[in-house]
Amino acid sequence: MRVEKVGDRFVFKSFLAFENAEQLLRCEYEITDGQRHISGGNLDFSLPPMGETQITVPEAQGVDGSFVNIDFVFTAKNKTIWCEKGFVVCKSRVALCEKPEVYEPDVKKAVLTETPMSFVVETGDIEYTFDRRKGCIGSVKKNGKQLLDNPIEWNFFRAPTDNDTMKDEWYRAHLNDYDVKVYETSAEQTDECVRIRLLHSFGWNIYQPFCRAETEITISGGCLRIVTNGETSNKVTFLPRFGLRLFLPERFCNVRYRGFGPFESYCDKRHASYPGEFSADISDMFEDYIRPQENSSHFGCKFAEISDSETTLRFEAGNDFSFNASRYTQEELAEKRHNFELEKCSSSVICVDSGMAGVGSASCGPELAEKYRIKLPHISLDIKMIIK
Repeated sequence: MRVEKVGDRFVFKSFLAFENAEQLLRCEYEITDGQRHISGGNLDFSLPPMGETQITVPEAQGVDGSFVNIDFVFTAKNKTIWCEKGFVVCKSRVALCEKPEVYEPDVKKAVLTETPMSFVVETGDIEYTFDRRKGCIGSVKKNGKQLLDNPIEWNFFRAPTDNDTMKDEWYRAHLNDYDVKVYETSAEQTDECVRIRLLHSFGWNIYQPFCRAETEITISGGCLRIVTNGETSNKVTFLPRFGLRLFLPERFCNVRYRGFGPFESYCDKRHASYPGEFSADISDMFEDYIRPQENSSHFGCKFAEISDSETTLRFEAGNDFSFNASRYTQEELAEKRHNFELEKCSSSVICVDSGMAGVGSASCGPELAEKYRIKLPHISLDIKMIIK
């Protein structure tokens, strides 16, 4: 069963080939605002095999709020050989009202200090250091306390899944262990912010880069915004992901996000999940496959936060993005053959992806559809990290 909203009505679609859905399933609905129950009840419906029907829920009309959803839960009417009476057979969530959760950081004057090897920006109690040689944000401190275990890096690689038959191309292009070549850096200070501009490429050693890019980094108060526009070369025909990766101190373990959850979700693999606002400990967000591989990303995120007892890092993007928080690096997942061999990273590993390719492929069916791929050669990201 699937439910979609069309105007003021809801369309029920049945994927049962031989049975009328109403003979097997009971439907309940609940309207919530993420935390609070608003209303609910039972629904009567009639639905032939592989058919569809439209229904109206009066309580769903004219609702208002920041994040209001209606859940349709279909349970078994009777005990069968495969389930007990009342077993949840399927569930669909439809958004009724959604307003962006806006957080505006304090605007404080940013002071730029330039050296031959770095740009240092101080704004209030936060200090950012940009490494001009490596072309990255190498340090972020709040009240003198370091928030990064490693420099912020661009991320093109994911631990191959069983379906990623094109993984050899990723390794040949060195998406997993690229070098950054920096051609030009500059910085300017205005009354409100500091802008750092960077011309760089990604590749390996003396090989042709697989991507050339221009990046603008804007620092204003507790907000770090990274905008990158790149163009890939003929070394890659399929890009598994494009985003940023951060290594945070292990104390950053409390996660909150608005997107598809609570299970892992990808652009072509999300029917088991549903849009909502979720909270979890980072250690509980890992999908433990027997053969380690890419896992536990969350599709369609509006924002994501990770915090310790004092500081919260909030991530936003120009469009919906994918978010992953893990105790394991993608290199560890790619290297080990069995899950019992995995060793946890000493940091909290955070991936914020403007693009994450689908996880289906021609290994057991048709090639991944174009709509689930990252369009090449032009790629871009626009990601904010807000410190609060």
